[in-house]
Amino acid sequence: MLERTIRKYYDEIFLYCYHRVGNRAAAEDLCQDTFVSFIEHYAEYRHIGKMKNYLYTIAGNKCRDFYRKKVPIPVEELPEQGTGESLEELAVVRQMVSGLPDELREAVVLRYFQNLKYTDIASILGISPSLAKYRVKRALGQLSEMEGGAYGTGQKGERH
Repeated sequence: MLERTIRKYYDEIFLYCYHRVGNRAAAEDLCQDTFVSFIEHYAEYRHIGKMKNYLYTIAGNKCRDFYRKKVPIPVEELPEQGTGESLEELAVVRQMVSGLPDELREAVVLRYFQNLKYTDIASILGISPSLAKYRVKRALGQLSEMEGGAYGTGQKGERH
């Protein structure tokens, strides 16, 4: 059971950690720490809700601990899977997202880098779905201000 769960979610949790910290080695360590914690506390897991959300919650806590240690977060190598953007565009987006406050950065990473639904984001962060939606909208607004309007807008001057 545990081995199957790790195989199923390892890549997703790794990418989540990677998008949060922007460093492959740190993301690998955080991902492994996530699964070690999961295994250590598996007996306490109540099987309420999605196991995937439980793993994201653990990973989010590990990433927050990483930031508390004030380890420098370099913007380095990018994931090998491309989304059509150039490497330069991805580096700019990553750097901008890393400049967001933690609660907004986490919501944006879960929504746009992990493609999670607002209800799943809410469950992972321990907030309501409407607050999850608000945080993503607020983050997009801040990214828009950083970039001069390229993010979070539909048509000129219109925000989502």
